[in-house]
Amino acid sequence: MRSMTGYGRGEMRDDRYHFTVEIRSVNHRHLDAVIRLPRDLMAQEELVRRRLQEQVYRGRVEVFINQEMSGRSQKKVVVDEGMAAEYCRALQYLEEHFVSVHSELTVEKLAAFPDVLILEKDQPEQDLVVPLLLKALSDALDELLRQREREGERLADDISGRVQHLKVICAALREKSPLVPEQYRQKLAGRLEELFNGREYDKQRFFMEVALFAERCAIDEEIVRLESHLQAFAGEMKGEGAIGRKLDFLLQEMNREANTIAAKSSDLAISRLVVEAKSEIEKIREQVQNIE
Repeated sequence: MRSMTGYGRGEMRDDRYHFTVEIRSVNHRHLDAVIRLPRDLMAQEELVRRRLQEQVYRGRVEVFINQEMSGRSQKKVVVDEGMAAEYCRALQYLEEHFVSVHSELTVEKLAAFPDVLILEKDQPEQDLVVPLLLKALSDALDELLRQREREGERLADDISGRVQHLKVICAALREKSPLVPEQYRQKLAGRLEELFNGREYDKQRFFMEVALFAERCAIDEEIVRLESHLQAFAGEMKGEGAIGRKLDFLLQEMNREANTIAAKSSDLAISRLVVEAKSEIEKIREQVQNIE
């Protein structure tokens, strides 16, 4: 079981390039990956996304990739010869038609004109940078998954305790369920004795009423289904991959059975047990929202 929250960082360098990858993830219904790459590496976005999807199944995941050049400078100054020639032509025209300026023109002044000298940055060699990028990404993913697994273990411990409590509640419901019709029979018989004061009354109708009540308030099937959902839930908790949605579905089914039991039974003890069960189910649901 893994949580959807976590953080991972990876770093890789050689004599020319230095990569830093940071990954942060929070809860989300589906996988929502946001990848921020330097402009020079935009072509590798799909590769990074595929690597991410191979190991992360749910959550909003933000990937920050930073690239720096190490060693000698990877920038160079280039002369735009055409632009320089145009400036010279324009200056010559001014000299011929307006005022003598050519004698005052120096290399430094010409170089100061816009766009004569251009600063260019070497483009990274993709076949060299991709292995470094992927190694840094792999290290960041490993750390992210370790954090998500540690948080998942904590969630699993808490949820397992609550599942055991729900099983105890189911056992108590199973014990209380057969007593409800008998309690109703005794209560109804006592009221009839008070009402008729020892006189005869329709015993067949009395037993029919007790039987109808027993049928209306029978919760054995709901208890069986609730216990079955708990068993399936415990099994899914041991699974791998994206189990969060399955667990959430099972909790919805548990809540439905608890509501049916509450609607069927008018017994105070059973009602209290149902309230306790629904409280535990809701607490588990809050925790399951964090599970991948």
